[in-house]
Amino acid sequence: MAAGSETEYKLDLDDIIAFPDAAHVPVLPPEPGESWIIFGEIVNDASVFRPVYTVRDKINCEYPVAFYTDNPNEDAKAAGCQLGRVLCITNGMRHHFVDGSNGYRIEDPSTVFALPCSMAELRALNKRLRDQSDAGELQLCSKCKKQSTQRCGKCQTAYCSKECQSADWKPGAHRFECRAIERLRIWNRTDWG
Repeated sequence: MAAGSETEYKLDLDDIIAFPDAAHVPVLPPEPGESWIIFGEIVNDASVFRPVYTVRDKINCEYPVAFYTDNPNEDAKAAGCQLGRVLCITNGMRHHFVDGSNGYRIEDPSTVFALPCSMAELRALNKRLRDQSDAGELQLCSKCKKQSTQRCGKCQTAYCSKECQSADWKPGAHRFECRAIERLRIWNRTDWG
């Protein structure tokens, strides 16, 4: 998948190379310059001795994600793991657990993070950004649709003024979407190799 830009959004969350589902996970580690993201919604917290979550991916396959880091509880908390959030694993490789299940064993906390949204919300945000791009509206104010040169400092959403940005933040819409939009825009500009 070719990378997008600030003015062209073309991210496809169904691309099985950049975002493999359970049926398309690579069996070999990434080559230099190659990467992918495994993602799914946390649907169950099965933690007992260490953080273990059941995650449902985009084709409705469920699998465990277990933290085997030096500080598993702190690392899971720092990653933002909570029910209903989308858990993302960079360059995830399948792991066969002793109980016979297949999932992901997290040993490096820098490879995992959670987005504060559900899978449906992530897909809706992605569609909205693609629709805005297709309509040539990525450079227009998110609140009033006027031409804009200002951006949210975190996610780069366009605003024509601080007043429009504040108005969009206060009701909560942008406040809750900002981190997910930031990640989608980073992924949009990524050359997945």
